[in-house]
Amino acid sequence: MMAKLLSSALLHAVAMSPALFKAGSIVGEHLRRRPPLEAGDDAPGSDDGALRVLLLTSSLGSGHMRAARAVEAALTAPAHAVRVRTVDFWSLMDDGVTQALHRSYLQLVQRQPGLYDRIYMLDQRTWRAVLEGERPPAALLEGLEVLAKVGRQALDACTRVTHPVDRIMFGLFCGNRGAGTPLLRAADNLLRVAIIKSGWALLVSRLDAILRTFAPDAIVATQMNPAALLQLSTQRRRLAIPVTGVLTDYGVHDFWIHPGIDHYCLPHEDVRLALTAHAPRASTYVSGIPLMPQFQQPPSQETARDQLALDRKAAVVLVAGGGLGLGVDAIVGALLAAHEHIHVLAVTGSNGEACAALQALASRMPQRLRVWAWTDDMALLMRAADLVVGKPGGLTLAEALACGRPLLATHSLRAQEDFNVRFLEQHGVGGLIPERELVRRITVLLADRATLSSVQAKAWALGKREGAERIATLVLESARVQRSRVAPGTSLEPAR
Repeated sequence: MMAKLLSSALLHAVAMSPALFKAGSIVGEHLRRRPPLEAGDDAPGSDDGALRVLLLTSSLGSGHMRAARAVEAALTAPAHAVRVRTVDFWSLMDDGVTQALHRSYLQLVQRQPGLYDRIYMLDQRTWRAVLEGERPPAALLEGLEVLAKVGRQALDACTRVTHPVDRIMFGLFCGNRGAGTPLLRAADNLLRVAIIKSGWALLVSRLDAILRTFAPDAIVATQMNPAALLQLSTQRRRLAIPVTGVLTDYGVHDFWIHPGIDHYCLPHEDVRLALTAHAPRASTYVSGIPLMPQFQQPPSQETARDQLALDRKAAVVLVAGGGLGLGVDAIVGALLAAHEHIHVLAVTGSNGEACAALQALASRMPQRLRVWAWTDDMALLMRAADLVVGKPGGLTLAEALACGRPLLATHSLRAQEDFNVRFLEQHGVGGLIPERELVRRITVLLADRATLSSVQAKAWALGKREGAERIATLVLESARVQRSRVAPGTSLEPAR
């Protein structure tokens, strides 16, 4: 996939194909001919000397965006004079192509999670071999077919064109030219790989344009796709802009490991050990995953329940469906049916059908069920609950731990979420529970208050509530050193 499937992997391979990279750069030459941004927008010098930080993130998966917002909140605190610009990796390409890639990703993770996991786990050596001419693994070939099939349908449905060149290239990618013979199918796959490599060159051109106009003193990446894209940026290399990579899962994919990343901010010591095993010279900081300010000092359970008008002595479960809200309605229904004394708080995310169904259910049992589509104060809900049931995303896990709550997961997208499930299980603060066993496990845990309190204490000890502030401190120091190096009349030596 190009959405967490092909994207992160093929980035590195572009650098190994100078001819295609150059061709893609020529196609994108019009991007470099745009007039400079006016003062007061993003033009350097429009902010009275404030440090400038560029945040690179990805909207494919809400956790990366939440991490970026938390870092931005810490950077723009009143004590700092900082100008921040946030760029979504997917905003660099045409809207229709982005929609097509998002749909392909969702189809993979929901309908073919095993295939998604197999592609995600391919390492750099495998991708490089493919792009040097070796036959792609079966999983990759299957993924390309899914992307082409879903992409054709999604591209036709989107009429807004923001980058015509992207549309043309993606249309060629999705063409069904090789259906006849194995030889034609093989040629088709080679063409698709070449198109993707040229497409990445276009994305690099667009990122370079942003670096020229915004002129950041430091860059922060909260997802590995834009972090990898930076490695191909001539503008970043020319200015030696310091880059901080912020990992938002409790494990390390090897596409995070680049010589151009100056600092890694990590969720836990376990992740530092895993990263330094691959990159022993890496500069690492166990900062914790960046969380919004309300997680720094979350309220007591009593305070949280009082604010929500909940019984202080009730057994309360928070069911958080993540951005997609997968399976949340079925879990809530099973919990309410299992025990009349269990109270449920439900957050459905973008799952509109689940939200409507649960709101109808809540109207019939208002004392036992509360429903939100989204909330800006997840810390309040987590502290009010005894435990959390949800998707094992890195941000959800970090938030649960910061609130001292175990996390039980019934669904996992495999791949990066496997890191998080293993972390939960190894530290005894949750894990992946088969859906048929979930209600029984929750009932047993809620009935044994001593065990529940012990697990909550473990979770609280693992939680890191000041990750965003620690990351901001590191980034601002890097930005000040960079500013002193490039300021007129100052030494090029790093500040001490």
